Amino acid sequence: MNLAGLTSLLLEGENIIGCQLADSDAVALANLYFPSHAYCLVAEWAILDFEVTTRQLEEITDSGFIPSLVYALTVIQDSKGRFLPGDWVRTTMAASFTQGCLFETKNTVYVLMGPGRRLHTSLDVALSIC
Repeated sequence: MNLAGLTSLLLEGENIIGCQLADSDAVALANLYFPSHAYCLVAEWAILDFEVTTRQLEEITDSGFIPSLVYALTVIQDSKGRFLPGDWVRTTMAASFTQGCLFETKNTVYVLMGPGRRLHTSLDVALSIC
């Protein structure tokens, strides 16, 4: 992972407040809205919205996704044990983003804990970080 590149991304874009709940309450929120999904609480995160062509956008949305993903420098808790506390994570593309902090992918809902950023970038730039 290119931590310098990710760190610079975390300083750009729009400030987002994220989830201000205690970890246990954040888990309850994730389970309330996405009871059949695994969850992963993350901190020091950025939502990357991809600049895509009209054709690419159609392909992505036709597949049920949004051209966005999350990079997070810190995993707090992962319900499936895929990531250890302190690990970093890059998600797959989003299926939805709700409640200002619940970033849903195909299999997981990422709870964006505390402050983060949201910015627009190219897919090439985003993928070059990892």
